[in-house]
Parts: sequence; structure tokens; C-alpha cells
Amino acid sequence: MQRWAQTIDRADGYLIVTGEYNYGYPAVLKNALDQVFPELNRKPVAFVGYGNVGGARAIEQLRMVAVELEMAPLRHAIHILPALMVPAMQAESFDPELFAELDPRLDRAADDLVWWAGALSAARAADRPSDA
Repeated sequence: MQRWAQTIDRADGYLIVTGEYNYGYPAVLKNALDQVFPELNRKPVAFVGYGNVGGARAIEQLRMVAVELEMAPLRHAIHILPALMVPAMQAESFDPELFAELDPRLDRAADDLVWWAGALSAARAADRPSDA
């Protein structure tokens, strides 16, 4: 757990990729998030979901959890619907072109995540006591 917390602490922002299971996110993801708290505080998080409704219900729950973890959940998410996921799963080899229509949303989410990561990193640094 210590190595997990140290790894998470080094990042200034996060992209969570999750499937949707029984209208929620997987237990293994819940367990991973429950093991860290201060490491996530005041950091942005964006989401990619997949499943019957593109992981929308899992992402909805994760947004609420992110608020309780004192994170900044971002507005734009990427939802991978079965119409894209099933052909990708059935392909003989991975072909990123199957997901090309998601590129504009991914670009928007990535740009927002980078912006918020920089802004919140600067704000966290300003809050730290000086070593002087």
C-alpha cells in the first residue's frame, strides 16, 4: 500500500479508465481509491468509461467519490459505447483507428486535465510552508 500511495502522490492529475458493472464501478477500483486519500487531495481527475451506456453510471458515481476525496472531477468524459467496444474486442489485433471518433473528446479531456493539473499544482505549492 505504501508503494501505491507513493506512486499516486507523484502525479498532479489522474485519468481513471473504468468499466461499468451492475450500474457502478468495479470493487477493485473502489479498494484502490479507498487506500489513498491525502495523495489525491486537490488534484484533478478525468474519466473514460465503457459498458452498456459508455460507463456513464460508473463515472457518475466516481464523480461523487472524487468530491469526497477532495479531488476536482472534470466535466468532460469519454464514453465508449458497445458500438465501438464490441468490434474492437472482436478484431484480430488492436487497431486504434476503431476509436478515432473519440479523439476530439479525448483531446478536450486531456487538455482540460493538463490545464487543471498545472493550476492546482501551482495552488498546492503556494499553500506549502516555505523552508526559509
